[in-house]
Amino acid sequence: MEQENFITKKDAYEGFTELRNVLNDCQEHPENYKKSFMDMFTEVGTLAMEGNAIAQDVMSYYYKNGVEGFIFENYDLYMRWEILAAANGNEFAIEKLQFFLNHAFDEIAENEKLPLILSKNDIDETNYIHIFGNLLCEGIVDDLQITPKKLVDSKNKQNLYTPEKLREYHRSLERALPKVLDFLMS
Repeated sequence: MEQENFITKKDAYEGFTELRNVLNDCQEHPENYKKSFMDMFTEVGTLAMEGNAIAQDVMSYYYKNGVEGFIFENYDLYMRWEILAAANGNEFAIEKLQFFLNHAFDEIAENEKLPLILSKNDIDETNYIHIFGNLLCEGIVDDLQITPKKLVDSKNKQNLYTPEKLREYHRSLERALPKVLDFLMS
């Protein structure tokens, strides 16, 4: 199993932190910047739309809690950007989604063909979270038809967490799991 498209947790974390810090500083000290916070956030959205998995993670971060006066808290955009970043190989995003993905990890671990899956795909204790997480998130992206363009084009409106919204993502994960297992066995 190739891992060339992965952004290591360390690199993803450092890139995320650097970009978030610049945006936060721009919000707190706009006088120090030639561009407004929203202009810079829009530029990050453009990077995210072009497939930059670190920018996708940053987009998720800002939609998780919102930014007063700028960005509404939007649970769906938070989850979709994070899942997209993970599907695009961002190991830091995958680790942030680990609790959400744990049930699927457990089902994979209980699969009677697990030893074959592991050996066939060069998966071991050092990479299983990232490989399984990446594939599961790719499956959710396909299932929910998540695209960066759709996310960037979404209205900036409040959309708070509800248990039903989380269930929508769990149902998608359940639909993705058998496809991931089939892929790993092919």
